[in-house]
Amino acid sequence: MSGVHEIRAQVFVHATEDKERVMKALMELFPEDVRESVTVEEEVLEGHYGNPIIKIVARVKGEHARRTLNYILSRLSNVDINAMSNTLEDRVDKEGTLYFRLSKQEAYLGSLTLYEADDVIRISVHFEGNRSKALKEYRKILGAGEL
Repeated sequence: MSGVHEIRAQVFVHATEDKERVMKALMELFPEDVRESVTVEEEVLEGHYGNPIIKIVARVKGEHARRTLNYILSRLSNVDINAMSNTLEDRVDKEGTLYFRLSKQEAYLGSLTLYEADDVIRISVHFEGNRSKALKEYRKILGAGEL
C-alpha cells in the first residue's frame, strides 16, 4: 500500500479576485465524493500595498489523499506527467514530500495543468517514509498512473 498520507493544496485569493471562483478552482482537485471530507483553513494576510490577501489551504488524509492524487494525475496530460517524471528529483524534499503547481485559471475552467509561474495552486503530497522510498513510489505511480 502506498505511503501517501496527506495532500495539501494552497491558493491565494487576491483583492481583485472572487473568492468563490478561487474555491471552485481549488475543489476541482478533489474527486466529487471526497469534497465533503476536505478540511479548509483560511488566513487573511496583508499584501505589499496593504491589500487583503486570503490564503486558503485545503487538505485530505489517508485514503482520500491517495484517491485525490490518483484523480489529479489522471487529469493531467501526458506532457505534464512526463514533465513531472523528468523533474521528480527536484520536486521531492528530504522527507519525501512531492511539490508541484497547477494553473489556478485552468482549474477554474475544469482542466488541470502544471504551471510554474505565479497565481497557482500549490500542491504538496506528504509521504510516510524517507525520500528514497517516496521517490520509488512516485516513479511507480507516474509511470503506471495509479497508486
